[in-house]
Amino acid sequence: MSIARSNNGLARLPYGAVGQTLAITVFFALLRLLICTLVGLGTNEAYAIASGRFLSLSYFDHPPLHFWLAHLSAELFGDTRKARIPFIVIGAGTSWLMFCLARRLFGERAGVWATLALNLSIFFSLLSGNWILPDGPLNFFLLATALVLAPLTDAGELSLPRWILAGLLLGLAVLSKYHAIIFAAGFFGYLIASARGRALLRAPGPWLAALVALAVFSPVLLWNHAHDWASFRFQGARASVARHLGIGPFLSLLAAQLAILSPWVAWPLLRSIGPAWRRGSEQSRFLLWLGLPTASFFSLAPLWSDGGMVHWAMPGWLMLMPLAGKYLADGTKTSRWPYRWAQVSVMTFLVFIVLACAEIQTGWLGQEFPRLFRKGEPTADWVEWWPLAQLQGLGDPAGAAKTFVIAFDWRDAAKIDQVLGDRMPVVVASDDPRNFAFAADTPALQGRSALIVARPAKIQSELHKVGPCFSRIQTLRRLAIRRGASVVASFIVARGTSNRPFLCGKILGSQRLSP
Repeated sequence: MSIARSNNGLARLPYGAVGQTLAITVFFALLRLLICTLVGLGTNEAYAIASGRFLSLSYFDHPPLHFWLAHLSAELFGDTRKARIPFIVIGAGTSWLMFCLARRLFGERAGVWATLALNLSIFFSLLSGNWILPDGPLNFFLLATALVLAPLTDAGELSLPRWILAGLLLGLAVLSKYHAIIFAAGFFGYLIASARGRALLRAPGPWLAALVALAVFSPVLLWNHAHDWASFRFQGARASVARHLGIGPFLSLLAAQLAILSPWVAWPLLRSIGPAWRRGSEQSRFLLWLGLPTASFFSLAPLWSDGGMVHWAMPGWLMLMPLAGKYLADGTKTSRWPYRWAQVSVMTFLVFIVLACAEIQTGWLGQEFPRLFRKGEPTADWVEWWPLAQLQGLGDPAGAAKTFVIAFDWRDAAKIDQVLGDRMPVVVASDDPRNFAFAADTPALQGRSALIVARPAKIQSELHKVGPCFSRIQTLRRLAIRRGASVVASFIVARGTSNRPFLCGKILGSQRLSP
């Protein structure tokens, strides 16, 4: 992708900034569609479809919006890679919203550069802009909320309908992922940090927006109230206080963050924060309040917590991306380095995609350098387990409808569910069954036979665990998931007949087989 400088500092395409943004957005959306043909559904995507198969007010580990979308996607496209299409559309919408927000705050040039930077990020382009994850809808609605609130940076006032719209969009963001609560806290901090903002808090608009957001979020509250606040307790436990200062985890997580943000995007993004802080324009202050609380909190969390995941800070970096757009656009006024940055970044990004897709397809890196992945081959997550479709022929002789499946890890269960679709219910015999504990119609499983799918290394202990559920357990066969010549995963399948509902209810914990 070649970018030539024009007299006004913009790369000249036929329709100016809007045309450039549309070209960037369409190009990367088509690229993601192409990638979908090469990369299978990951574990978290299969889990989203499995959980969304049963519509509910909310779900165990996340609010419901992306599960609802996963349900719709599966209905339209099946349990296949095509189920990503609505999420790719949302990713394209996020790209356009980034342009609109950066243009509103810093002008058209900043909008184009911010959009390009967003689409060159591994996380924002290939993960949250592509996969069936809660981050895609979250990013879309966070940017939409910020865009509606942006007139406040010009000393303007919002009408009550605009405040209501902001509340609706914020509610949808929180309905996507709990991270949006920190975004809301950051906006509240933006208001109370200035006399004008405190005056706005004495008007009804912000409070009406908060009530609307709470109303949109209410399904999550109702579900949690009915389920002993399970989701809130689970997420709270993930940020539990550690007994030591986690310098090592902090540095590891920070390095991983920069890696998935993409080093070529992290560089202008981090470089833009200092000038934005020092110059302190209202537009910069607005973005810093919306982004820094989330980015800082989840980046620093490993210092005091045993929890922490690499992508948790990403919504904060998303809100700071217009600053990177401004930094790059300002650079074009005096130098050509932003254009060289764009050329190198685009080529690096495309090379990364080619190598990553080749690794996912073949596993060549792990085969050539086996010590590199001593703790497991990470790209194996995108290998789909279609050989387990044989499970349908191993069920109760009376028919698959008389059989359910027992797995011993929610990750395995998600992959198995993708293969089986809705033809066999899947339950998890584990202390951590995630949403599988709430998904299956467990009373309907009474008296059915079960296919028990266990890893060979744990087969004895796992059969012992569920053995009392059944009058008889018969080992059937071994199944292997292959990628080329290598085995990605293998399982031993056994059949348990005449399940005893009371014992199964106790053994499987929250997966009760008795009414």
